[in-house]
Amino acid sequence: MGIMATGEDKEKEALKVDWPGDGLKEDEQYQKLIDEMVKENVQLKEEIQKLEVELQEATKTTQLQEDIPETNLKFTSLESPENYRQFLNICCSFQMSSHIPYELQKGEALITFEEEEVAQHVIRMGKHHVQIEDVFVEIMAKPVPLKSGVRFQVHVEVSKTKINVTEIPDELPENQMRDKLELSFSKSRYGGGEVESVEYDRPARSAVITFVETGVADKILKKKDYPLYINQNCHRVVVSSYIETHLKKFQVFSGISKRTVLLTGLEDIDLMDEELVEDLVNIHFQREKNGGGEVDVVKCSLRQPHIAYFSRIGSWNHMKITVSVPKSLSMFDKNEFFFP
Repeated sequence: MGIMATGEDKEKEALKVDWPGDGLKEDEQYQKLIDEMVKENVQLKEEIQKLEVELQEATKTTQLQEDIPETNLKFTSLESPENYRQFLNICCSFQMSSHIPYELQKGEALITFEEEEVAQHVIRMGKHHVQIEDVFVEIMAKPVPLKSGVRFQVHVEVSKTKINVTEIPDELPENQMRDKLELSFSKSRYGGGEVESVEYDRPARSAVITFVETGVADKILKKKDYPLYINQNCHRVVVSSYIETHLKKFQVFSGISKRTVLLTGLEDIDLMDEELVEDLVNIHFQREKNGGGEVDVVKCSLRQPHIAYFSRIGSWNHMKITVSVPKSLSMFDKNEFFFP
């Protein structure tokens, strides 16, 4: 009987596999796996979106958008750089000119003509009788005396093989830290490459890393920091482009505006509206019978001094003037006038 009971138990045990309850367990396991896969997919999509945002931000920081006017270039000489890597760097230069202030006193005005010949003719005539409402005002036309200004060139060169490293922790002697930087930035898994030299400035907690191959600096600069391991501790040092700036062709210049004329003799109409007076002066000097021509702009100073800032653009025939009304020693209400 014992043997028989044992056989029946085995048979029942075998039948348990086909019971409906086991099918439900398998469905639950499958559903659990599906839920985990869906969760992983959602996490992956979020990671992809984050990486796309980072890529867009990195692209924005490396692109410049500027409307550059067309111009004819004439190459006069070929410069031989000290080494071939200078050909790989990004270079640009800027021509800088200082603003030259001119104090426009009460009873004076500035008028700028489109043509240089018209302005010079108005100055040669000297006296002009301008009708301001019912009164004829005698106005004297004079050149605008300008003080000296400065002009110079700024040359900027962005290296393709060097990077700046800042916020370096002061935890090692100078020689050891230099070796640690070279070792860290040579690791390819972090985007590094073979290092040619390390210029470490311990007091400033900064360094300049030079790589053997181009392209390594660009890969590292896609991120704003870089891992530096010291005694099993990870420090995030800041990386940035290595930029060299040079000042060249510093010059002091002076001159006279050839299209802008100084008008004096408006002291007795200081109670009138400045804008109205500017319109009447403009109308008078627009007429050829008065010796004038096409006018760009007129600025009068009837009740208080103005400061006019002249900036040289190409030549004194082309300039921009910024006129300021001093309200106090440290505050100016600025209005800009552009002269093509």
